[in-house]
Amino acid sequence: MFPSRPMHLSSGMNFFAWLLGVGIIFDIVGGAAPNSPAAVVLLGPSGSGKSETGNTLLDNIGEFTVSAGLESQTRAPGASRVTYEGREWQIVDTPGYLDTSLTPAQLDELLAQFADVVIDHIVALVFVVPYGRFGDAHMRAWRLSRGAFGSQSLKFAALAFTNCGDRSEADVRAEIVKICSGPTPPAVCTVVGQLEDASRILAFGKLESERRALDRSRLFELATGIESINGGRGYSHGDFRRTRERRKLMAKRMEGITSEEDRRLLGLLFANVESGAQTDEELLHALEKAEGLGETVRVVVDFEDRTLGPFYQVGAGWRQPMPVPYDSMRGYMTASGSGAHLFLHTGTDSGVRLRHGDKRVGELRSRPFFLGSGDISWEATGSGGFIALCPADPAVAAAILRAGGDVTDLEEDGGAPPASGCLERRVRRESQELARGSLSEDDLLHLRGSAVYLRVVDDRPNGWGFVALDNLAYPSVVFATDSNSTENSTDAPPLRASQGLTESGSARLLESENAATTPGTPDANTVPTPDSEPAPAIATLEDEGLSSKAAEALDVPPAVVTASL
Repeated sequence: MFPSRPMHLSSGMNFFAWLLGVGIIFDIVGGAAPNSPAAVVLLGPSGSGKSETGNTLLDNIGEFTVSAGLESQTRAPGASRVTYEGREWQIVDTPGYLDTSLTPAQLDELLAQFADVVIDHIVALVFVVPYGRFGDAHMRAWRLSRGAFGSQSLKFAALAFTNCGDRSEADVRAEIVKICSGPTPPAVCTVVGQLEDASRILAFGKLESERRALDRSRLFELATGIESINGGRGYSHGDFRRTRERRKLMAKRMEGITSEEDRRLLGLLFANVESGAQTDEELLHALEKAEGLGETVRVVVDFEDRTLGPFYQVGAGWRQPMPVPYDSMRGYMTASGSGAHLFLHTGTDSGVRLRHGDKRVGELRSRPFFLGSGDISWEATGSGGFIALCPADPAVAAAILRAGGDVTDLEEDGGAPPASGCLERRVRRESQELARGSLSEDDLLHLRGSAVYLRVVDDRPNGWGFVALDNLAYPSVVFATDSNSTENSTDAPPLRASQGLTESGSARLLESENAATTPGTPDANTVPTPDSEPAPAIATLEDEGLSSKAAEALDVPPAVVTASL
């Protein structure tokens, strides 16, 4: 598994609270019905081989028009359907995101057509690039694709190399491992490192019938596997709409920055993000610095220390809720294979499997924390309840943190009713395999920086009326203790173990790299090629007359606002 990029905090802006409504409910884990139509979307700049790859998948050489040059022949998403091994698939060819003639406004107009063309169950977003030619244009296209589809799109992402000749996927992966282990890894290593795992690298070879059939079957096999790992869930129209709104929300947050210099700097960064010169994450990092809040740590609750970590029982659903061993619950496992030894099962009590455990109902609630940047993810199964994130009373949350996490002294009976506006994911999976579920970063955007708590609720006594849960991970803000320090956001100490954060056991901190590569670093990783298109003009601070002080405050060098690949 490749390491994920760490994420940073932004503030919970109160004027976005209207987005919550009164309880937004999302259904999860069951996903689409087996063998229902699924979509594969091909992404990448012009000339990368998307249309040719689409024709291979359709087993129809002339379906999509193949460009003979660098200018895209496709100006709007095109889609065709094919049946493969009894299942209907939609293959989607997209515009060349990095055509030099496309302005941000034109790209936004093209993206607006996307949901009208693509079915609401995308199981794979395949980034297509010619073998041996990964340069600046492709890196910019990767950034634009991530910006268009959001961070959650990485769960469905794959990388396909075209023009591989006789090389197999094993050959290509071995070469990637070799070049990415060197002292100056090329830009492609950044993309590979953001994929879920190395099995998502495909190699499309010679345009001969035997090789095309092999490549075709391999991609459909991979797409089905990605769908399974995601619990049958696909990337949806809702995911896409929320991502499109996210950047608009960031622009509104930028308007709320009081420093004029900071706003001007953020405006330059925003322009670079729209051109693909920088990532949304780098813009978000600078915005968070301007908002002056702390860093985010990722907390993982895996129940391996035989405790509930940050959770406590509300009411009296169980005598003593506690994790149970997988060995005592035969047949249970996680789809990811990372279940280790223990997990939570609401149909058990005191660590023992119950004969009529499905009839038990109850609730577990976490101590409050301040929501950081990133998604909330887990692996779960059952059909008896839901996982929710609720806004907490900030005053109560602060008091609990000051008291070392002792909720019983601060919440009468520990059972105050949940606040309105909870985000819920109902678990609907009648299987002993725990599948991945999540609340995406975009789902959580309006709550970021605010006091929240998690709920695990078993509310149904019928068959499969339980929730089995493992590997719950959530972003929590770490505040520095010295308010006068200029390095608060990077040197903040972890919260106390009594607040649900420990370095090992059921609630642990994920170690991660720095949040983003330092903006302004020369692009030494991209290997220039004759076919690379000219880099776009990059906005500089000197052009805008911004001071070094403003740049340093946002952790951006004053000479230039650009990204390291």
